Amino acid sequence: MLARIQILALFCILFCSCRDQDTSKYKVQGLVTSNVDGSPCVGFDIEFEQQIIEAGSFNGFYETAATTTTDAYGFYSLEFPRKSAIYFRINVEHDGWFPIVNEINPEDLTPDVTFDYNVITTPRADLEIKVMNVPPAYVSDKLRVRLLKTFEEYSTCDAEWRVFNGATIDSTWACTIPGDVWMPYLFIDQTDPENEVTTIDSIFCDSFETTTINVVY
Repeated sequence: MLARIQILALFCILFCSCRDQDTSKYKVQGLVTSNVDGSPCVGFDIEFEQQIIEAGSFNGFYETAATTTTDAYGFYSLEFPRKSAIYFRINVEHDGWFPIVNEINPEDLTPDVTFDYNVITTPRADLEIKVMNVPPAYVSDKLRVRLLKTFEEYSTCDAEWRVFNGATIDSTWACTIPGDVWMPYLFIDQTDPENEVTTIDSIFCDSFETTTINVVY
């Protein structure tokens, strides 16, 4: 009888131990491409993060589950042990490009089944706007300037009016926008209220470069 009890106890220990050691894994793969021409993004850093419940508590912090970089075809592949995760997100970064941080629905991931997740990235461009009046200049000189387009989250530029008064104007401001786009802008010389001069133009902003709009009046 004692021997049978010992055997049952040993079986229970082994069974519970096997349940605690979940060897299943999550697998994620995909392509990272440019929104400009669909070309592969090579050498981009990929990080997959998760928030987990540990020891019955939820700390609210993301921890790294796996990292990798894209290959010559823009392809990446990640594999990491399954945990009690309730949130996932993927981070994609590379110099000169806007960082990507996307939430992933935990229900989309199934243990030991590859989850395909493609990412489209956006290159950055820098924009400078320089405003300067030239002789003959007068105290009564007045100019209004504004950009005519914004790009939602991929921009620090705004479309607000900027007003310049006086004879000695030499001002510059800068912002960041997506690369390889046209930026339209407008300026109005209001020095003579009865004969305002309105100019509308646009400039192409190359990726990874600084483009300058020169407004001279």
